[in-house]
Amino acid sequence: MAHDVFISHSSDNRPTANAVCAALESAGIRCWMAPRDVMPGRSYSGEITRAIQQSRAFILIFSQHSNNSEQVLREVQLAANSRLHIVQFRIDAVSPSDDLEYYLSGPHWLDAVTPPLENHLGRLKDSMKALLSLPRADGESATSPAPPTATVPPPPPAQRIVSAPTAPPVSVAKPSTNTGKWIALGIAALFVLAAVVVLAAFIFLRSTKPLAPAPITTAPTISAAPSPAQMPPSPVPQLSVAPKSASSVLTTEEAELYVKEFNRDMERGDLKATLGYLDDTVDYYAFGPKDKSFIAEQMRQYFLAVPVRAFSVGEVKVQAGPKPDVATIIFETRYSVRDALGTPASGRTRTEWDVVRRADGLKIIRTNWITYPDATPSR
Repeated sequence: MAHDVFISHSSDNRPTANAVCAALESAGIRCWMAPRDVMPGRSYSGEITRAIQQSRAFILIFSQHSNNSEQVLREVQLAANSRLHIVQFRIDAVSPSDDLEYYLSGPHWLDAVTPPLENHLGRLKDSMKALLSLPRADGESATSPAPPTATVPPPPPAQRIVSAPTAPPVSVAKPSTNTGKWIALGIAALFVLAAVVVLAAFIFLRSTKPLAPAPITTAPTISAAPSPAQMPPSPVPQLSVAPKSASSVLTTEEAELYVKEFNRDMERGDLKATLGYLDDTVDYYAFGPKDKSFIAEQMRQYFLAVPVRAFSVGEVKVQAGPKPDVATIIFETRYSVRDALGTPASGRTRTEWDVVRRADGLKIIRTNWITYPDATPSR
């Protein structure tokens, strides 16, 4: 469901975030907050990045806990990079850290330090309505929030609180115009894949045929592939391959060498080499049939966003494909990566490729995968 406001908060302030979210949604202002709105099976970091980029305003529940939270700082950086209106809802009388001060230098904020909290929620609702009626900080026109009757509160997880002054519209914290920093923030936004990193490596892959759901388990001994720079909001398809006879297109040994060489080229960030494994058109994950230019741009962004990559390929299996000249390769990969901000991520991915043999070697024509990120760090 589309939303208007992203609520950023520390997990220690979850009750306050829930109260703010409930108050705003009762006024018809649609909110997004983690972990409540993170889709099961999706990358935690990727979901947060997409939610911020698709928001019209950003509310920070500012407290002593959020002031020291690396996760909150990354969310504020992404909001500034996306040119969102940033509203500070202060529940603790503390000064912002040097890192946060860079993004929260605006002269106005909503003060909710004095209890009870309920006395400040009315001002917050009025202020957010006024703010959402203004154009976005990046110049895009904003539509007014949906009427209260159309509001459908998202799933149950944590939520965050924010308020702005009732009379004047909420002030906007704008990012620095310094070109170098803006680019750095852009790269940080691309990180969208810390945990989803696995999906990027196989950004080439996507399945055309419907796949039955496969159980998602955490098997630390299995490996995974990298994640894409940006994942679409569409649900992740589940993998399932019916047992078939071994393929006559290639042997298991040949498939294992092919998969390991692909992952080595991904580790090196060799865009030309990785594109060489693809056919001219690839049925790629939830995107459908895509040509190499589309995939090349996705991979280029991934290499920038995740400069440190390591992949370990597990067991590789080969089955007969949907056609006599097609083989299906099934394998798992364990990944360990670090994004442009130095944030580590790890997990595993189960991948399916359909491959054909062309005059210049084996080519991937279809890819599909499921990612299993390791446990996310506390906020």
